[in-house]
Parts: sequence; structure tokens; C-alpha cells
Amino acid sequence: MMQIHKVLLRTVTGTALLALFLALTLAPGWAPGFAGAVSLLVGIGLFEYYAIVRAREISPETIGGILAGTAVTFSGYFGSLELTNFLLFGGCLLVSALHIVRGVHSVAGLASSVFGVFYVGWFGAHLLLLHGVPLHGPGLVLVLFAAVILTDTGAYFVGSAIGRHKMAPKASPNKSWEGAVAGFVFAVSATGVLYWMAHAGRADWLPDWPLWKYMQAGALLSIAGQVGDLAESCLKRDAGVKDSGMLFPGHGGVLDRCDGFLFAAPVLYYMAAAWSWPDSLLR
Repeated sequence: MMQIHKVLLRTVTGTALLALFLALTLAPGWAPGFAGAVSLLVGIGLFEYYAIVRAREISPETIGGILAGTAVTFSGYFGSLELTNFLLFGGCLLVSALHIVRGVHSVAGLASSVFGVFYVGWFGAHLLLLHGVPLHGPGLVLVLFAAVILTDTGAYFVGSAIGRHKMAPKASPNKSWEGAVAGFVFAVSATGVLYWMAHAGRADWLPDWPLWKYMQAGALLSIAGQVGDLAESCLKRDAGVKDSGMLFPGHGGVLDRCDGFLFAAPVLYYMAAAWSWPDSLLR
């Protein structure tokens, strides 16, 4: 009974979040709302990240890191990779200076503070950079959502049902190779459906890619998302923390829900840049 309740709670929360973000992603003129929502989640995610660091008895620059990382993420709204990278450097410089001013000269503290700006802030900025791509930005975000969410869904349900071979028992004891493979298949299948939608005249806002590009995107995003999930699990296990937070019932905190997106968003952004807009995205 408890397992059924957990699945229902997880499903209801996930469906509500997905509906909200699909509306913000696809509705014309709602780009500022999407940017604000992503930046808010990044700010909360940074708070959770620095709480994990403190649980390890390390003293990070929490307030400076949250402000710097959130600013880096929001800069993605303006569609300039150069601006985002410049603010990344500025944010790392800021938290380093604050460590010096505070007199906290711990290598672990400084490294953790800077890594938070990079891991949550800079990775998160790629969601907004993707969304701002001319013509196909919302479609690219939809490709990202489909691949990462279907990876999580396939891995969770198939892994719970038939998972026998542990994937990374020290980092995440519940994850199995069976679940990982299922998530991979679900993601590739989902991007195949998006290809059909794009070429059946039902969604001209999706990228005009051939099938192999959609399938490759699904494969790489699934792998990146699962690596991101395991990386966050490593942080929590080292600090002795079960969940990064409790914001989303059935899912945990922002990092628990968004760890795969953080790793997958840059992968899709640079894939799209290399495939479709080599002269415009990387200038």
C-alpha cells in the first residue's frame, strides 16, 4: 500500500510540474515566465546544494554562491553564450573574493562554492539558452524534457519491477542496469515520436532533423541524464543526506528532480549548435 501511495504521489507531482513547464515552454510570449521559473528553481537548487556541502562540515559561501549562480542562469534568457560565460567567470571570482574577505581559507570550502556556481548555475543556464534558440527553441526544450523524463520513468518502473543487477550500489543502491537500459530505450523511443510529429506537419516548432539525429539526441540525453542523477547521488551519499530537499512530494528537492536536466541541457545545446546553427550559436 505504501508503494502504491508513493507512486501515485510521485505521478501527481510530476504531472503537475510537467503541465506547468510545458505551458511556460510552448506558450507564445511566456519566455520571461520560463526564465523566471528556471532561475527560481536554480536558486532553490543552489540552496540545497550548499546545505549538502554544510552537512559534510564544509563552510561554503552560500549567499554569494546562490546570487552568483542564479545570475549566471538568468543570463541565458538573453541568448548570449558569451554573456553567460562572462558571468560564470564573474560569479566564480565573486565567491572566491568573499572567501578571502571572510577569512575562510579552506580548499574544500572554496572549491565547493565555485563548483556550485558552475554545476547548478552554468549548467542551468543552458535551459534558457536552448529556449531562446530562434524558431526551434521551445521544441528543443521539449526534446530535452521528453528524453530526460522518459529516462527517469523507464528506469524507475522497470528497475523497480525487474531490476537485479546494481548499477552503482555505493552511490545509489536502488538503481539497476535493467532500469538504465529501459530508460535509454524509453528516451530514444520518445525522440522518435517527436521526429514523427515534426515531419507529419503537426509541430513545426520542433527541429527539422532527420530521424538519426533525433535518435542520437535521445540516446545521448538519456546517458547524460543518468550520469547527472548518479553524480548528485554521490554528493548526497558522501554527506549522509537522503534527499536534497522536500519541495516536490514524492520526488524530494529541486536537485533530486532536476539533476538529469542539469547535465543533459548543455549536451543538447551544443549538439544543436553543431548540427543546425554553427554560425550563430557559438559566436
